[in-house]
Order: sequence, then structure tokens, then C-alpha cells
Amino acid sequence: MISVLTLTYGRKKLLEESIHSFLLQNIDESEMVIINDEPNVVYRIYNPKVKIYNLNRRFNNISEKIEWGFKKCLYDYIYRLDDDDLLSYDALKKVEKQINENPGYDIYRSKSHYFFEHNKYIKIGGSVNNGNVYSKNYLNQINFPSKNFGEDLDITYNFNGSIHESDDSPTMIYRWGMPTYHISGMDDISIKRQYDWADELKEKNDGIIDLDPKFNDNYYEQIID
Repeated sequence: MISVLTLTYGRKKLLEESIHSFLLQNIDESEMVIINDEPNVVYRIYNPKVKIYNLNRRFNNISEKIEWGFKKCLYDYIYRLDDDDLLSYDALKKVEKQINENPGYDIYRSKSHYFFEHNKYIKIGGSVNNGNVYSKNYLNQINFPSKNFGEDLDITYNFNGSIHESDDSPTMIYRWGMPTYHISGMDDISIKRQYDWADELKEKNDGIIDLDPKFNDNYYEQIID
């Protein structure tokens, strides 16, 4: 019943970790939909639950990429996970329970996330996206903004969607730092400048790449400790 939508661009190693966090989830009716618009890079994975769309053109903005990705998702509820973030242990089970016990909402989310900096667990934090899950019915009624900065805020709060927030433990690991780019940390500069900045910092990959999902750090163990 749950699709996980993940946008990616030039961050293969982070993407592999994100995929691994999905594959560790113990829920049958689920899929991960990955949208890759890095030209000349084709990702492959041999798992029926992970669907990758490799495009040879870059979207005009992230919001457009999100909207396109939402339409490729199979299930009625769509979890928004960036390629540099991770699902926490049993995340989708928690989301499934939240929806079943509180039906009829447009958006389901946790009140917090696990905040990691440079792959070290720091604290329980919170942001606009704490692992937001949107109903397809809601997404079909809203107008997606044409922007790279603040799009999550608009999609979540600016269309009068009914929101259910869970007090349960977080479903998302939010990662900051690391030698990579963070669009959300670039402030409200032009889309061209954001894209140029990302190109300067992205991994230098090319051609067909077989993904090897795995964790490079002990994320779950850090949270438990």
C-alpha cells in the first residue's frame, strides 16, 4: 500500500544506502520508485520492488521532478524520501499502522526525525519533511510550485490538506553534512546556480551502473545505543 519516492542526481553511494534502508523494511505491499535525471548515467538494480526511471534530460526544477515521480508510483500512499536520507528500522510498518488506525487523512508524518551529521547520530530533530506520506487523492488535487527551494513546505502546508502527525518513534533518518551537496542548504538562489553548484559537487559517474545497496555506517545501531 506504500510507494517510496526517491529523487536522485549524482549521488550513487548515498542512493545505494537509501535503497538498502528500503530493502530492510518488512512490509509486503511496497515499492521504491527512483527518478534519476542525470544525463549519461543509467542505474540498474535487479529487484522487482525497486523501479528506476533513468532520464536523459534534467527536469526544470525539483518540484517538477517530484510531480513526475508521484505519477509513476503504484500505491495509494507515497512516502517522500530523498536519496541522502534513510528509512529508519520498521519505518513502513509504522506508517502502515498510522494510516490503518487513523484513516482519511491527506498527509501522514512523524513529529520528528533522527538527525545525523556526517553520519553520526546527533539528536531527535525535525523539519518540514520528517518522512511525509501523501495520499494520491490529495496529490491529484494540488498545483505543484515551479521551484527548487521550499517546495516541500508548499506541497505539505499550502493546499489545506488534513495532516496526521504521529508521536511514535521517527520513520526517517535525516542526514546532513558529508562531502556532497544539499539543495536545502543553498538558500533561495537561482535554479541555474543551484544546478551548477550540484554539478560541481556530485560524483563523477558515467554509463550503465549496477547498484549495490548497502550501509556504509552503522546507522540503526547508533540509534539503538
